[in-house]
Parts: sequence; C-alpha cells; structure tokens
Amino acid sequence: MMQKADNDITIIAAADITDMSILAEIAALSFPDPWSEKLFKEAFENVYTKIFLARDNSGEIIGYIVLSEIGDDINVDDIAVLPEYRRMGIGKRLLKWSLLEYQKKSFLLEVRESNSPAINLYKSMGFEQVGFRKRYYCNPCEGAVLMTRKIENKDKI
Repeated sequence: MMQKADNDITIIAAADITDMSILAEIAALSFPDPWSEKLFKEAFENVYTKIFLARDNSGEIIGYIVLSEIGDDINVDDIAVLPEYRRMGIGKRLLKWSLLEYQKKSFLLEVRESNSPAINLYKSMGFEQVGFRKRYYCNPCEGAVLMTRKIENKDKI
C-alpha cells in the first residue's frame, strides 16, 4: 500500500492562492477545529509562511503542510491528508520533504495528545517531546504535546 501512495504522488510543490479553498476542505475533513479558507489565505500571504502540497497523478491535491519560519526554527503549523489517502505515507513524505528543504533548521510543532499516529510519525522522524500544554485544543478540550527536532537529528530523515 505504501508503494501505491508513492506512485500516486506526482509532485510536492508550493501552493498557489487558488488552492486555499481546497486546503480548507481537506482541513475540515481532518480536524475538529480546522483552519478556514481565510486563515489559509492569511498564512499564504505571510512572507514567513510556506504551504506545500502533495498531488496525485491526476493533479488532485491530496495533502498539505504549512510551515512558518520563526527565527532560526521552522514551525509545523498544520499538516493534513485526505482521508482516503491516509496510512499510505503521504504525511510522512510531506514531512520528510520539508525536513530536507529546511535541513539547516530545527523544527517545532504541537500535536493533540490523543493523536498517537501523528506523535509516532514525528518520533520516527527524529522529533522529541519537549513539553506539554494543558487544555491547548478545543472541540474536544485536550492538551498539546510540544515536540522539536534539532538539526543534530537530521540522520532520522
């Protein structure tokens, strides 16, 4: 199944402003408190933020990752994959691509404490838990696991 996913993706590339409504749709299918189209547009227009897409062979957007430069670090603001493409390595491929694109930077992120598949993915890519924020997320209310990946962990890509 992982092999199929690799063959189905033809490109990981920068998003265009015209992609924002599709990203909002993917977010709505992925999160209880998704980013709106307006929030995606604001992120797209921010000089410190980059949005990258994964597309299948037909050109359909099947996933995305939103990254922000914060000083010497990169923050993973959001990452999602269409439900029918999950568990196929798409999220891992987007994250791996980002780590290679910004390999001289440390990465930061927060993830819902109940999202063990994402936490396991991040750990497999060299991220380590560095903190916890109680009641960070709403709908439902739960904590956020704070994770970082230092430059020294780049051998985990």
